[in-house]
Amino acid sequence: MISYEEAISTVLEHTRVIDTERVFINQALGRVLAEDVLSDTDKPPFDNSAMDGYAVRHEDIKLASEENPVKLKVVGELSAGEDKSIVVEKGTAVVIFTGAPIPQGADTVIPFEMVQKEGDHILIKHPLKAWSNIRKKGEEVKQGELLIKKGTHIRPYEVGIMASVNKVLVSVYRKPKVAILVTGDEIKDVGEIIEKPTQIRSSNSYVLISQVIRSGGEPHYLGIVKDDQEEITRALAHLKDYDVFITTGGVSMGGKDYVQYLVRECGVDVKFHKVRIKPAKPVLFGTYGERGLFFGLPGNPVSCSMAFDLIVHPALLKMSGRSDYAHKTFKAILKEDFSRKDAERREFVRSYVWFEEDKAYCSYSPKTQSHMLTSYIDMNAYMVVYEGIKEIKKDSLVDVILFP
Repeated sequence: MISYEEAISTVLEHTRVIDTERVFINQALGRVLAEDVLSDTDKPPFDNSAMDGYAVRHEDIKLASEENPVKLKVVGELSAGEDKSIVVEKGTAVVIFTGAPIPQGADTVIPFEMVQKEGDHILIKHPLKAWSNIRKKGEEVKQGELLIKKGTHIRPYEVGIMASVNKVLVSVYRKPKVAILVTGDEIKDVGEIIEKPTQIRSSNSYVLISQVIRSGGEPHYLGIVKDDQEEITRALAHLKDYDVFITTGGVSMGGKDYVQYLVRECGVDVKFHKVRIKPAKPVLFGTYGERGLFFGLPGNPVSCSMAFDLIVHPALLKMSGRSDYAHKTFKAILKEDFSRKDAERREFVRSYVWFEEDKAYCSYSPKTQSHMLTSYIDMNAYMVVYEGIKEIKKDSLVDVILFP
């Protein structure tokens, strides 16, 4: 067995960033930008009003006071999108609405609520600084300036920024095509009839599909094959059709655990098999082709899910162009004692982490066995119990990793 650090280091060392494609910006959400995005104009492209009010000359209002109010004549009105030729001369004001261009001569916008109307005049009793409530041309960004750098994970905000600079098509890293193959004589898919009490539903299929989507990949579910060497070999023959190939089951020490042997015959260069972690010890990893990654995950539901989160997820992020693929570990205060019998392996315990003021707290699930997928309910993190540690006392600091 190798350590968790050796395993994740080996996986990431052999993970290559995928090729790119161009998509419409409404398809870019969640993808990783493969080009720099520059501003096409100054933003704002012209001086404009930051609120509804009156465009005035600062020179006219700078001495305004309750005792000595300034009286200005209203000579026009400007709305957003209008391009009227209005000049604000001495002693005049123009009604202006948010987003409207600042008329010639004006250098200050005074809000409606700060003035008193008197027919076609307004009274101003409080001065403002010059350029108050005006968005100046180019104050947000200049034409040609870098807006979003290559490698950025695209969120709704970046989509909006690209729309604002008329970036209709954008270059992004392609979603990795991920094959998912489930093995096991006892496994039945959703909707199939359970014919005997020794058969079980395949939860792994749908956990993995969901995890692949969450990790930015494109899942291709190949279904369930029996623990039969010919069936498994036929499925593995399609390895090179995918960027990543994931199997679940068949990598432990049972008499019908064929995957660990057959993958080598199908061209997978196995880099490791078995990691010193609990659960998910029998993880197998290898490479094929120019950049293909093969992951043989255990069949137990928790082992399968956890191995994906801790080992496969970072690889998919890196392959998709993400720079933030590494897990982030932080400290939390344990709220109850923890103990275990076997301290040989590093254990990742399903836990719930919450924050109070400036401190993080952790409480773990009482369900620690590898077949109990319900141990994930209401949990949001893994508590890390390191090798050699059998007991952790309440109020001790523990390392935690939030679920992806």
